[in-house]
Amino acid sequence: MMTDILNFVVGLDSRWVLAGLLVVLDAWAIGMIVRARPTRRVGFLWGAIIILCPIIGLLFWYALGPKPVPRFLSDGR
Repeated sequence: MMTDILNFVVGLDSRWVLAGLLVVLDAWAIGMIVRARPTRRVGFLWGAIIILCPIIGLLFWYALGPKPVPRFLSDGR
């Protein structure tokens, strides 16, 4: 059993691992965009940039994108 798992992990192509990591990071970034509550236009634009240009879009979003609203401010307190 453990040998099968180890063989599977060793046999993975690094491109698939990196692609999976990129999908997870892109999903996280889109979730953070939603949490930041930007205007509909800005949110759609950032989401489109991340989906169409995943690597560059993710880097641009990280550097320039909308930042999440802190929870204590988003609760209306």
